[in-house]
Amino acid sequence: MIDQQTDGARREWRAHWRSVVAASVGVATGFSMLQFSASLFIQPWETAFGWTRGEIALAHNGMLATAILSPFAGALLDRFGVRRPLLAAMLLTGIAYLAMTTLGGSLVQFYATYFFLQLVGILTTGLAFTRVVAARFSASRGLALACTRIGISLLGLVLPAILQRLIASEGWQAGFLLLAGIVLLVGLPVCWFGIHDLDASGRRPAAASDKTSFLHLARRDYRVALLCLCAGLGYAPLSAILSQFQPLLTEKGIAAGMAATLTGVLAGSVLIGTLVSGTLVDRIWAPLVACLFSLGPMLGCLLLIGPAPSLATALLAAMLIGMAQGAEIDIVAYLCARYFGLRHYSTIYGSTVMVMVLMSVVGQVGIGMLHDRFGDYRAGLLAAAAALGLSLITYLLLGPYPPSDDKLREEPA
Repeated sequence: MIDQQTDGARREWRAHWRSVVAASVGVATGFSMLQFSASLFIQPWETAFGWTRGEIALAHNGMLATAILSPFAGALLDRFGVRRPLLAAMLLTGIAYLAMTTLGGSLVQFYATYFFLQLVGILTTGLAFTRVVAARFSASRGLALACTRIGISLLGLVLPAILQRLIASEGWQAGFLLLAGIVLLVGLPVCWFGIHDLDASGRRPAAASDKTSFLHLARRDYRVALLCLCAGLGYAPLSAILSQFQPLLTEKGIAAGMAATLTGVLAGSVLIGTLVSGTLVDRIWAPLVACLFSLGPMLGCLLLIGPAPSLATALLAAMLIGMAQGAEIDIVAYLCARYFGLRHYSTIYGSTVMVMVLMSVVGQVGIGMLHDRFGDYRAGLLAAAAALGLSLITYLLLGPYPPSDDKLREEPA
């Protein structure tokens, strides 16, 4: 059995490695670039337009609307395929980056342009690219999905520093010109040549459950809602901790410079968690892997509750939390395909994204309010650990995999 799986994985990678590379580059060069570099534009906008940080932050409320729209965007991909919506979205995302360079002092223009960027950017995220990869891999689907995150992790290490220097020397508009150039001159061509929908002869055969509409499937199968709950409970506490991680550490007596370094360690651990979890889910029941990666950050939360954790303790906590954050999204993507097939994959995955984002907002606001109420982060850390414990239980409730009819299929030449 193991030899057959290994042989199947090798054949999948020989046939489809180009799709994984294209997906990895595509995820990295779309809207996701802005998610780890948006903060670099805050101070320049304050200086140029006199906007307050609160006024600038209001633009991120658009993510709530786009999160709610994620299932509908997923349904679009399920119905029409990935290629045409994705190419249009990459082009429009590049245009939206260019439009950001025209901002004046009007907050209305800023909010409208930023919301348009967020809206079209939905289709340049893992919502589209993981569907391309999941459709081509079965024996090695977990590792393949994990590899789609490599590009964004690597770009996230170098792009902020490059943008910072460019903005300092040429102005904030040059930063958006660079982002537009990356998506239009790198991301769009790579997607044009590397992302294709499988035709009828290359598609996975529809299982009995695939013949129903998404709404009928969601009503009939409790696991659709349960997976959304798993995703929210597992991801929201990690997002909440990350949003307060540096002040949390400095409050514990760790120097600001070292706290920044540990925040970088947390970000670097995301890639490790992604690759390790992706390898494991191909060999071990995925809900069990998810439980393992829920236990890690639970321990990390408990390690940080003490009044003055040592540097080694803080380092371990950062690694455990970062690895779990890297694993969570990829495990959810794998479970969507493994439990429900590909016919409604993007709709179900979009639903999990919606729940993750909405619960993350609650978590990020909640951990700040708990700090204000009690004067430290202990209550917030305990709440995060409790949510992770609940996610562990909900993952186990998913039960055994349904019968699978995935077949290894070569993409037509």
